[in-house]
Amino acid sequence: DNHLGHVERDIVRGNDSFRAFEEVLDISANQSQADILLLGGDLFHDNKPSRETMVKTINMMRKHCCGSRECMVEPLDVTSLQGFDEGEDPVVNYQDPNINIALPVFIIHGNHDDPSGPGQHSALDILSASKLINYWGKQKNIEEITIRPILLQKGNVKIAIYGLGNIRDERLARSFRNKHVTWLTPPDIKSYFSILVVHQNRPIRDGKDAFPIDQIPSHINFVVWGHEHECITSAAREGAHSVHILQPGSTTITSLSHGESARKHSFCLDVKFVGNDYKFRCKELPLHNVRPFKYDELMLEGQDCGLSEADVISFLQDRVQHMIEDAHRDYPDVPQDLAKPLIRIKVENTGFHAPAPHKLGKEFGVGLKVDEWLMANPDDIIKFWKKNKARQMAPKAPNANDDDMEEEDEILEAPEIEKLVEDELSSDKEKSKLQILAKTEIFDAVANFVT
Repeated sequence: DNHLGHVERDIVRGNDSFRAFEEVLDISANQSQADILLLGGDLFHDNKPSRETMVKTINMMRKHCCGSRECMVEPLDVTSLQGFDEGEDPVVNYQDPNINIALPVFIIHGNHDDPSGPGQHSALDILSASKLINYWGKQKNIEEITIRPILLQKGNVKIAIYGLGNIRDERLARSFRNKHVTWLTPPDIKSYFSILVVHQNRPIRDGKDAFPIDQIPSHINFVVWGHEHECITSAAREGAHSVHILQPGSTTITSLSHGESARKHSFCLDVKFVGNDYKFRCKELPLHNVRPFKYDELMLEGQDCGLSEADVISFLQDRVQHMIEDAHRDYPDVPQDLAKPLIRIKVENTGFHAPAPHKLGKEFGVGLKVDEWLMANPDDIIKFWKKNKARQMAPKAPNANDDDMEEEDEILEAPEIEKLVEDELSSDKEKSKLQILAKTEIFDAVANFVT
């Protein structure tokens, strides 16, 4: 998941998603010289990306994906590709005579960039029509789901890549239960190394269904699981047929949660045909153009912290300062423009004051020039919560996810607006005091600006 365009208007983080994605392209095209680049959905953060995001994306892909390097992968069956008129034979972009593609990109859509509107088009269709990507995995009829693979070959290695773009989890689970999902396979399926790319919930959360792993057929050798943002570097064996599942995670941080705090990676999958069977090796490649992120959880009760608001602010500011130092120590190779870390502390503060966010952030950048900020999110550091006593006695569902239950057991706490206004009006600092402007002064200022 690349989420290009995420917080693109943020003065500090606006370019983060593009920096990380360009590193993935550079690793694939130059360092690894990969035969193909496989993306698991959510290339874009918004369903309708801004023009700026589209221009940046096209320029990056043109720079890294176009070129004179010959692609040695032979397409055997690509009828599932999108972006072709009815009656037109689908063709991979690197075999189009009108464009030179050195790095073929194969991608499915996610829940952020899924097809919508008349014609059911996605932002990916624009890139597909431009011949910059090979887009597949879209379902024409979500009542009867058909999963058709793309068949490729290089030397004696045959690859079947099954793709399923995001479908609402409840609907997909119901389709599996009602046996409305069909897997199309070539006659000689045993001669292929089969890869499945999906973009769905992996665990069941918030009472919603997830992709039923036990329904993955036995001929699938390897699964690339999109949608989950936590990067897990080792492929786990799961399901009825013990299939290898890799969860590469996202390349940029979109939510300040525990799952996003793991270091981001891209992965190189090397498949060889040895003897009468396929062997593969999956190598993790750390991404360096990713902003450092440190996450922590704590309970104020039992800590060396007083009950007053000033005590809580002092205690938490000290904890944040240590986390900033840890981020600089643990990510020494991050570029200078990405060095300001993201910090999030989830604080259980039952019996303690919950200070306003701007008070906690004053020490780290709130009210200062951006160049003086010590971190990337000084106004959004702390998330306060309290236990919901009414829920604490309720039994936990046998299949409930721990993180989901924690969310159910908490009440988010925010400072009252009246308290914020009172603090501002009573501030001793001259620059913090609110002033009332006369209507005539505002009109004159606007007129001078326009003219």
